[in-house]
Amino acid sequence: MLKTIMLFIFSTFLATLLVSIVSTQIILAEVQSFGLSISTEIRVNATIEDLLGLAPALYLLISIGFLVGFIIAKYAYQLIGGNRILWYVGVGITSFPITIHLIQYVMGLTPIASARTPLGLFLTTCCCIISAWLFAFLTSHSAAQPSYLGNNNEQ
Repeated sequence: MLKTIMLFIFSTFLATLLVSIVSTQIILAEVQSFGLSISTEIRVNATIEDLLGLAPALYLLISIGFLVGFIIAKYAYQLIGGNRILWYVGVGITSFPITIHLIQYVMGLTPIASARTPLGLFLTTCCCIISAWLFAFLTSHSAAQPSYLGNNNEQ
């Protein structure tokens, strides 16, 4: 149980890190499209500032979406069956867009500026897909006991 909690924290932290970095770069690309020059130093500083400023709220959004989604994926896999990793990847595909759209519907705003465009929403969702897949892989029994190590019972 503790391992699962730690892997959940790690995967949500990774998703937050990736979404924040991707979001910053999307916004800077939009600024650059206006003809302004964006140096590497500005990109790095903006990314660090976004990680410090955006990450806490973004972590909360992603972790709530992942928590609800991972619980649904766990029970869906147990009741319906199928490929366990695909259930969790499905959470990665749906949790972030649903969270963003719910906030947009209820509050009338999009909390992540890069998610206002289809490309931005797609790229930030890809970050969540990677994190959800990693969580599913690391919590699977096959990841805990890699087959390439062989069977310890063999003589």
